[in-house]
Amino acid sequence: MAALDLLGSVNRVLTQCSIRGETSEGSDSDTFCCCRALMDRAVIVLLTVCCLLQWPLATTGRQPGTKHHFFYAVEMDGGTRAAQALAEQHGLQFISQIGNLEGHFTLRDSRGRPDRAALVNTLAERAGVRWVQRQQTHYRDKRAVIRGLDPHHKLQDQQRELPSRRQDSLKTEDQLGHSLTFNDPLWPMQWELFNHGQYSSSHFDLNVMPVWSRNITGNGVVVSIIDDGVDHTNMDLKRNFEAFASFDLRGSHGLSHDPMPLRDEENGHGTRCAGEVAMEANNSYCGVGIAFNARIGGIRLLDGTVTDSMEATSLTFNNDFIDVYVCCWGPRDDGQEMAGPGTLTQKALRLGTQKGRGGKGSIFVWASGNGGLVNDHCGADGYVNSVYSIAIGAVTHMGKPAFFGEPCPAVMAVTLTGASLGNTLPLVTVSNLGDGCVTHFAGTSSAAPIAAGILALVLEANPDLTWRDVQHLIAMTAKVPDPKEPGWSVNGAGYHIHDRYGFGVLDAGLMVQQALQFQAVAPHRKCTQEVTLDPIRILPSGGEVSVNIQSADCLGTDTEVNTLEHVQVKVSLSSVCRGDLSIALVSPAGTVSLLLATRSNDASAAGMRNWTLMSVQSWGEHPHGVWTLKVTDNKGTVGRCVRVSSEEAVGALLSVTLLLYGTYNPHRSLHVCCCIKTTEEPLQSFLSMGAYHPVPRAGLYVRDRYPPQDLIQRAFELERDRKVGTEDIPVPRQRKNSELVYHPVKSFNILDLDDTDGADLHSHLKLMWNTLRDKVKTNWFLYKSITGNQSPQLRWADIALQNFLGAGPVVGVEPPGMMHKLRDSVGGVTRSSPPQKRTQLLHDVAVDVREMPLTDLLRTSRAPASRADHGQGQSRGTGQ
Repeated sequence: MAALDLLGSVNRVLTQCSIRGETSEGSDSDTFCCCRALMDRAVIVLLTVCCLLQWPLATTGRQPGTKHHFFYAVEMDGGTRAAQALAEQHGLQFISQIGNLEGHFTLRDSRGRPDRAALVNTLAERAGVRWVQRQQTHYRDKRAVIRGLDPHHKLQDQQRELPSRRQDSLKTEDQLGHSLTFNDPLWPMQWELFNHGQYSSSHFDLNVMPVWSRNITGNGVVVSIIDDGVDHTNMDLKRNFEAFASFDLRGSHGLSHDPMPLRDEENGHGTRCAGEVAMEANNSYCGVGIAFNARIGGIRLLDGTVTDSMEATSLTFNNDFIDVYVCCWGPRDDGQEMAGPGTLTQKALRLGTQKGRGGKGSIFVWASGNGGLVNDHCGADGYVNSVYSIAIGAVTHMGKPAFFGEPCPAVMAVTLTGASLGNTLPLVTVSNLGDGCVTHFAGTSSAAPIAAGILALVLEANPDLTWRDVQHLIAMTAKVPDPKEPGWSVNGAGYHIHDRYGFGVLDAGLMVQQALQFQAVAPHRKCTQEVTLDPIRILPSGGEVSVNIQSADCLGTDTEVNTLEHVQVKVSLSSVCRGDLSIALVSPAGTVSLLLATRSNDASAAGMRNWTLMSVQSWGEHPHGVWTLKVTDNKGTVGRCVRVSSEEAVGALLSVTLLLYGTYNPHRSLHVCCCIKTTEEPLQSFLSMGAYHPVPRAGLYVRDRYPPQDLIQRAFELERDRKVGTEDIPVPRQRKNSELVYHPVKSFNILDLDDTDGADLHSHLKLMWNTLRDKVKTNWFLYKSITGNQSPQLRWADIALQNFLGAGPVVGVEPPGMMHKLRDSVGGVTRSSPPQKRTQLLHDVAVDVREMPLTDLLRTSRAPASRADHGQGQSRGTGQ
């Protein structure tokens, strides 16, 4: 480029930089000092970089547009007493410990002081305080929403409610011809569990029948759905519901272990997830859950905005009792947002794997995302990119990737959902509305609970498996569903891998068979390799920058890894158009992981600050050698990005850290049978169905010819022809104890845990109002129509209670004992009263109110509702 053109390009960038610098808190005089040296070409490049550094950067766990609330998370020494003393010293309210994170506490500033930033600094300077963070709220989307779906494919039509009656058009159990029979009316529709050609779908299923035939049905295993609640009154969930695996973080219900959702279509997501896992079998109702004897709970988190501390509390709740947590939510799948777990949530995930399940580690199953139609990529989802989560995608009945699925190398496996445009098969689960059963459930939200149900079967068969054992089993046993789908490859350790399928589709029979003979993996190791970029790498327009990383820093230390599991890359970079970027990592064995693909909707000028990307596609490889990270500017991918034709620099790679996770085997050499070190070394064997198989004519397969399509075809044929049956599964020598031990559950203050607002509430009024609301569930829609389709507000509770106390004949009906109890008891029931007294009163009132006609009940609240804004102030945390 001519000097004048370069100067013009830099001046345009400087103009943007100056504007940003004037409005940015992080601006300083260094940027403007650089301006004096514009005539020197080298300084011009540096100046461009300086400007790029001033642009906002996306950070793992943070999200733009979040609002601040007056809650503070504090990590400190000295335990609860020290935290209470700290709160008292600074005029704050001590709330509680954050979940099971020892030494972490929530404090609330009820005064709303304006100098909140100064308060953070003041708290951080106190003796014993290690870390302080003001909590921010953000939204997390449920992954039943499919963004970008054509309006003609309405989800309302796919998620229709059906009454529980036998479908005469379906094949009966006698026609299906298997020894296991169920009287549940919609069982014949559950092709994903037992496919006998009901829908001409190639007999392709999850192979659970042999497992059930061995009487492995989830006994003793506890699964909890972290979502918008679980309707445990549903006939198919009532028997398997586990209160000790349940909690209401929204504080809408007075009972701490009651995760009951609102009774509307927007809050049935968690209930549907729960049904897939643990619908009761042979109760003549709805269908059959995959682990139909497992215990199922729900943690109500998603009804409204959430905070980092709320997520951390959910993920550590009773983690010595709960085996599997299911999370079918995450950042918006719109192809724009880039967000992930915050500091506390990251600690919660790590703590769960270290101490959950008695030290064997909690299992976190995560839906991989539904942004496929808007070109989203799950490399932009920090939850999926966690070492501690198992990311699950979805495939159709034909083994094709679901149209809504997101690709990325962090996906571990897929399960069957039957969702495809124009040809959607049923997926049976339960509903939170009426008495019907849902026969269609879309999104990766329907795939992750299926995986959790399979893992419940695995854990019953072998309760000693650790969280890493479970991930190894997935990698070893997942099967190729469609060898013709482009994108399959075989890594340097012989594992078949794919950005959309992960290692493949789960097979319950094969997993249980392998679990019964599985040898625990070696201790976990982590090798961190900091990369010095001197100078930092400038990304040219339409070009590429690469960094070679020699993985030798950990050799000879107790962090050395010679058999890989996860690989993470922590990246900081700047960019004029983030969606135009793609980031790839090439392992020493030649495996290419596309850590982040282009996203055509992401026109953000933000880059990334310490953003963590992950791949499982080098599983089993030897990490020693040269790793290559490539960042490419794919100019023109994002149409909304304004790109100057004469621009020279469009970004800069600022820092890179390589993190290698795995094990160390002192007897493993670099040149093992299945590891490729150079292009001259052939792959000798490949992994399929938990065992290695020799590669035919091994000398023909070298690294530069991957992916060998015929090798993928060979694996597919092996897995198809050697399907595990009942006789292939040994009788378990031990099982998880089905006599559940109810571990002590830490008591939380519901009002305080729901830290999305600072309003002060009267707990007994809040409990009463929500009790009234839930007990009239059969008339819920009538209620909403009478009140103009408005959801109830908590402030109405005070007015309703006053009207109750003075109602007398005005109400028109007075259930026996109700007014007497209210008049005689409510005056003596205060927030300082014994909990037993408040609870008993409210229980008695609830029993009476159930007999009260809805119209009379509403008469006490309708009139004052119009002037509610002048009443008790805004309700907090109900999201209602």
